[in-house]
Amino acid sequence: MNESNFKKALFDALSPEYEKILSEHETDHDFSEKYNNDMQKLIKRRKKPYYKLINTFGKRVACVLAIFLIASSITIMSVEALRNTVANFFVEIYEKFTTVQSEETNDAPTTIEDIYDITYDLSEFSIDFEDHTEYSRHITYVNDDVSIDFQQYTKKMYDQNVNTEGADISTIDINDHEAIYFHDNHQYDCLIWDNGNYIIVLYSNIGKNVLIDIAESVQKVK
Repeated sequence: MNESNFKKALFDALSPEYEKILSEHETDHDFSEKYNNDMQKLIKRRKKPYYKLINTFGKRVACVLAIFLIASSITIMSVEALRNTVANFFVEIYEKFTTVQSEETNDAPTTIEDIYDITYDLSEFSIDFEDHTEYSRHITYVNDDVSIDFQQYTKKMYDQNVNTEGADISTIDINDHEAIYFHDNHQYDCLIWDNGNYIIVLYSNIGKNVLIDIAESVQKVK
């Protein structure tokens, strides 16, 4: 039996037992603030233009993790994560994606108090998507096949999976702040940096050099 068929057979065998265990332990529960914050992150993540690029893989990972919880003594697969601190972020690098989490500081704003935005000339672009909450801002600009995805997060709320399959992660200086940079397998460039108070993310297929110019134009506008 090959590895793929073995995984499927094991999952099919253990899923009913896992569901039975969950149903036997269902109780009323008041969810914690951390749980509610995590749910807000998931909701915002689903709205992102590149959500579909990582969603299918994420479901497969979730299924495998569920099996691990039930049959922890059985080794099905091994994914070695490299956990580093890069540019004020905690970074865990897996085979097909990377988890990037803010190295939160106690004196950082817990809500969006100052508005940051791109001041680079985007007059040829239109806004295709826009979402604002007390913890984040998200705007996608488009012009034909070119898109620019701009995000601003509070440090407390920034904890994301990004598509880095086959990509090399490096750092670039953006206005005296060290930014994480990578070019993904969908030909998009990504920059993520901590500007001292907030996490700023730019994700675009406009080209690396122009994206850096756009990043350097990001400043507080309100």
